[in-house]
Amino acid sequence: MNKSLWFKSIAAITVATLLLALYWLTLVDEDPCANPQSDVSAAILAEGDDQDGLANRAILTRGACEPDNQKPAAEDDKK
Repeated sequence: MNKSLWFKSIAAITVATLLLALYWLTLVDEDPCANPQSDVSAAILAEGDDQDGLANRAILTRGACEPDNQKPAAEDDKK
């Protein structure tokens, strides 16, 4: 075999391996309730308009992850 064919084969295998590795790395589906503090930390470290959006997302995520077994504060809240 000549050098050009070896180079093309190695290049094709390398590209295929990199694409497979990137696919595998992005395949992980993490539970958003596993670490709610990370969203709050990201909101604090963000700058500008991103901070507001990330803070809102952190609040919504934390609210969705908390169990709904809290007692109502007043009698009116039971209705």
